[in-house]
Amino acid sequence: MSVDYWFPTAIYNELLQPPPNSRKLMLDYVDKFHSEHPGIYCITGDVANDSQLAHKAEFSWLNSEVAKHCNLYLESYGVNIDKVLVYASKAWAVVCDSKLRMMDQPGTIASHTHPNAHLSAIYYLQTDTEAGGDLILEASPTHPLRYLPINPDQRTLASMDCLNIPPVENNLVIFPSSVQHEVILYYGDINRYSITYDIIITAKEDLEGDNEMFTTHPNNWIELHG
Repeated sequence: MSVDYWFPTAIYNELLQPPPNSRKLMLDYVDKFHSEHPGIYCITGDVANDSQLAHKAEFSWLNSEVAKHCNLYLESYGVNIDKVLVYASKAWAVVCDSKLRMMDQPGTIASHTHPNAHLSAIYYLQTDTEAGGDLILEASPTHPLRYLPINPDQRTLASMDCLNIPPVENNLVIFPSSVQHEVILYYGDINRYSITYDIIITAKEDLEGDNEMFTTHPNNWIELHG
């Protein structure tokens, strides 16, 4: 007998080692962002007019790490990274306030996708361990597993339709932005800080040969006016 698992979704994890000064600069920035939005249990910069952290000097070290590990992620798919570039179209902080948690609320960030990006990268800047706030990645509603009339007595690799990724300080997670995901209730004793990047993949500007399957470099675009 052989059961093969084809068509996998690659989920990338890497524990980063930020220089102390870079870590302090990022923490100071997110502390200030948090202080400007009091009384909110979970605040995200992309809905609070602060979604361009990649332009901030405080996040230059993290930008480099995200770029490096996005390229390693693409290599796992067999991509020749000499042909492509990765861009951060948006980057923002997500803060879950430890003091304002509501034990009866079902989650901190509802299930969603990022249709405006190709990859999502999440870096955990500060968090309590084993205190909730897990990232939940879910199989697509159109996944073939959803159409089987089954109710497994136990979960196996074949029947998994979601994945829990607990937040770990300094861990970086990368996955396709089309994957449905959410964040469940966090109940740690310190605020949970994470930084999310929306990543766009394009061809290099001077890419020669067949580039049909690539998003062309932005310098090749032209705005059309009616």
